[in-house]
Amino acid sequence: MKKILCIVFALLMALSVFLTGCAEKPAVESTKEPDKPVDTSIATVEPATDAETGAPVVDDGLPDVRFDQNGQKREFRVLTSAVSQLDIYTEDHMINQAVHDSVRTRNLNVEERFGVKINVVVEEYQKVTQIVKKLVKSNADDYELCFVHMVNGAALAQNNEVLPFEKLPYVDLSQPWWDKDIKSGFSIRNNIMMVNGDISPTSFNYTSCLYFNKRMFDALDIEYPYKLASEGKWTLDKLIEITKDVSKDMDNDGKITHDSSRDVFGITSYMLSVPYDFYYGAGGMLINKDDEDVPYYKPDIAVETRIYEKIYKALITNNANFETDPAYELNVIKIFTDGRAMFYDAILSSCEFLREMEDDYGILPEPKFDENQKEYKTFVNGASSMVCVPATVKPENREYVSIITEALASEAYKVITPELKEVYLKRKMTRDWESAEMVDIIVRHRIFDMAYVNMYDTLGSYVRDLLRNKSTNVASKLSTYEKQVPKKIDKIVEAFDKSLAD
Repeated sequence: MKKILCIVFALLMALSVFLTGCAEKPAVESTKEPDKPVDTSIATVEPATDAETGAPVVDDGLPDVRFDQNGQKREFRVLTSAVSQLDIYTEDHMINQAVHDSVRTRNLNVEERFGVKINVVVEEYQKVTQIVKKLVKSNADDYELCFVHMVNGAALAQNNEVLPFEKLPYVDLSQPWWDKDIKSGFSIRNNIMMVNGDISPTSFNYTSCLYFNKRMFDALDIEYPYKLASEGKWTLDKLIEITKDVSKDMDNDGKITHDSSRDVFGITSYMLSVPYDFYYGAGGMLINKDDEDVPYYKPDIAVETRIYEKIYKALITNNANFETDPAYELNVIKIFTDGRAMFYDAILSSCEFLREMEDDYGILPEPKFDENQKEYKTFVNGASSMVCVPATVKPENREYVSIITEALASEAYKVITPELKEVYLKRKMTRDWESAEMVDIIVRHRIFDMAYVNMYDTLGSYVRDLLRNKSTNVASKLSTYEKQVPKKIDKIVEAFDKSLAD
């Protein structure tokens, strides 16, 4: 089995090359006075903590039972992917790396408490879903728990290849260690078959955010947007205003292009990230639910059009680097690390590629649609892992599986998450205390949409497809889904209903 990478934020599936070196930067001098500290605090209710360790005090309500017999620990078998292996797999010893060691501590605590031995198999992420499918087809009971790719794994629920968590009696999704908004994208009739939360520390990697170049703000004498963000005033309109005249042809070839080594951009971004990040950040949602938690498709064309118009202005009208060619995906980052983009739309783990960046940078949440939007909303990229239980787990074993799964989640909340937030989300990925406060905003407002999860290549990517074609005809595009989407929804609802009946 391959050794894990010791740095959690290096687990970035889409990017595999670390970029170094800086191109020539525009010759500008700062005219901006140093910022005074601003109050970016947010009123929250923190869980009670242990006076000695500082860890959250939790009562998971699990029974006082042990599963070992005659000195032999019962095996708890887990399947995960190389992308998200640090959710559960560690070396067999501490390595003095904070998150790795806290995951190992979590595992050891659960093993000792319940008399079990956690055994993990790591596969390439593309293979995990296929393995689960084969298990169900052959009725093989090889694994108790699986960490699957969010979008690829959605098919498992549609095909009744994973168990509803309703059938796992000790998993309590109301507890703080389970992601609250997960139901928006994954439940039907309050039945859910894939979940996430503190049990999956690597899922933080795939949370969207905006990086900004402080030197470029200083050169234009613009205040860093931290205060705007903390006051709930960081919006698409502000982003459009700031970046309106930033993109420039610096090599004087008559055009602003991604393959230039000198051209400057207001925003640098990639088509598999920014359309979703901006759309969901602005409050967009393609599938809604009725009072019985049944999804339906009835888009508000006026609302969809207003959201899209702002995204179009930010990316197309303002000449952002909106990269649609996979061959230039890595160049999106290089433009920012070279100091040639004011903003870089990405995910939290992308900070790993900014370690050697010469210019100082800050981190912001994705902008709201307007100031009337109640909360910031953070898109979770489909590469994030989700937790599921194979349908082949027999009824007599479900109590056992649910106890250990809940224990892994609750113990992660107590042991892993404080370390993750303190060490990685604040100390290592940020260069200033304001950005650390922004990260708190970002990770507390993660959202999920059933259309993205289950209809990624059709309705779930309509904003991406319009932008790629520089089209503004939202109504026409959404009308093309009027027949196929309701049929798709009916199929998913039928599968979920069947899963409870079986």
